Amino acid sequence: MQFFLNGLPIGAIYALVALSYSLIYAASGVLNWSQGDMVMLGAYVGFAVFSVLKLGFTSALFISMAVVGLMGIIIQKVILRPLRNRQAPPINVVIATLGAAIIFRNTALTVWGPDPQVLPSPVSARPFSLAGVSVTPQDVLVLLVGISLMAVLHFFLKKTREGKALRAVAQDRYAALLMGIDPERSDGVAFAASAGIGAAAGILVAPIFFVTFNMGASVGLKGFVAAVIGGLGTIPGAIAGGFFLGIVESLAGGLISSGYRDAITFTLLILVLWLKPSGLFLRKSRQKV
Repeated sequence: MQFFLNGLPIGAIYALVALSYSLIYAASGVLNWSQGDMVMLGAYVGFAVFSVLKLGFTSALFISMAVVGLMGIIIQKVILRPLRNRQAPPINVVIATLGAAIIFRNTALTVWGPDPQVLPSPVSARPFSLAGVSVTPQDVLVLLVGISLMAVLHFFLKKTREGKALRAVAQDRYAALLMGIDPERSDGVAFAASAGIGAAAGILVAPIFFVTFNMGASVGLKGFVAAVIGGLGTIPGAIAGGFFLGIVESLAGGLISSGYRDAITFTLLILVLWLKPSGLFLRKSRQKV
């Protein structure tokens, strides 16, 4: 039970990053390899807000999401739109986002340096006992904020005009265009929302793993694995895949060895791609034509 509970907070982080991958992929059909570095940028912006402006955790969270969300829009307008207008192959877009990730990483290295930065937790680091297991307030904060952001995203996609337009583009881009929906606008919304979610994940994980210029590489890769395991392009699948991966990693680290966690993670990915390429939690749907 202790290992299971330990896996929930990191599972929430993976789920947020997986959501950001799936949201962009569903809307535009693009794998944005700079998404992991949105996590890193969010952590650094939060650190700057906390250390320079002396604002609290809540302000740092919302400012970081807004700033990094703007970066997501810039990526969509500078990289995705011109390449799509030129009818470039999808692999060109993927390589371009990978180049953007390297630019962000090196910019962070130049501005903040190679030394890890500390973003203090807004809650106590002292653990408490809950039903016989040890829980830290930071883990509870990560879980509560993560679930709240998932609920807000669900409300946005289901109840708002922009969210419904994004879902229509994700279902059929050409049909949505015929119905008067601007797919480019929906792409911008998807990139902004995904970058903002990634920034939130960076703020939440920063007090646990510190803030470094290359932190987005590992977190982003694990989030992508979670998205593939759950079903790339599906919101419920991304959430389920994130928590599933976090719990599996925690159980593997506690019951086997922490040194084998990454090996077990990617072994699981290979098995899923081999046995069920669509993802463990993707439901098949019938369509009448």
